[in-house]
Amino acid sequence: MFMTASRIIIQDKPVLKLNIHEYDESAVPFLNELGIDKMDDDIENCRYRLIYSREDFLDIRSRIFEKYDVEEKGPRAYLEPRS
Repeated sequence: MFMTASRIIIQDKPVLKLNIHEYDESAVPFLNELGIDKMDDDIENCRYRLIYSREDFLDIRSRIFEKYDVEEKGPRAYLEPRS
């Protein structure tokens, strides 16, 4: 599973689109808990959440980092469940 993010504009305001790619079914409850529950129609096996504030991003990021080991490679952050 890996994570990417992109900045987009919605109604003239900057928004971060946080994507989770190639997740398996065991990750779904956690993703739902984080509100990462929208399916991207353009990318197979990808869920996303739109984030409107830095505080929300930092909260979600810290919760992901508590549950997963993260290895950042370029624009992707690879997530491996902690044992």
